[in-house]
Amino acid sequence: MAGAPTNEKDKAEAGDKKKSFRPFSKKQGEEKVLTKLPTLKYGKGNNFVKFKTALSEVALEEYGDLGRLIRLEKYYVAVFVVPDYSGAGLTLDEERKLRMEAIKTHQRRVKKMMDARPKLFGLILRHMSPESKDEVAQDPDYDVWSKATDPEKLWQAIVKTHKIDCVTSIDAVKELAARKAYQSIKQGPFRH
Repeated sequence: MAGAPTNEKDKAEAGDKKKSFRPFSKKQGEEKVLTKLPTLKYGKGNNFVKFKTALSEVALEEYGDLGRLIRLEKYYVAVFVVPDYSGAGLTLDEERKLRMEAIKTHQRRVKKMMDARPKLFGLILRHMSPESKDEVAQDPDYDVWSKATDPEKLWQAIVKTHKIDCVTSIDAVKELAARKAYQSIKQGPFRH
């Protein structure tokens, strides 16, 4: 065996070379930064606004146009604009091929959003507290959209059940509410 390590030193060097060669490893600083999603809590003073903001960022990053669902509270409908190639000096056959390619690209974009729906459903569900899941399960159509893993219906149920009890995250509004509560405090007639 020519080239095979014969002594211990050669074997150790060969082992070091195998460990250091990583053709597909990421360079330092290229790690994917994952935004930590908080767990959605249910009840008075819940964290709905914070959860919605964080989920919107993650959903847009991971699922693209499907992630717009969080802010819109309904599915984003990708609009197809027919490209106009007149005046580009193309033949009718070339224009037709380019339009067909644009249609196919649009269809792939829509299919990608459709295919990612169960993944977004799972992401949202994974970051809900047991109380939140129980509250959302009270929706009359829960069995239907839960079985279909429809993130739009899940998100609408979350908004309906959690937005009611949420507290604002705007500091000025919090301070104003605290001042009003403080100013309304007064001693009762029979208290000393």
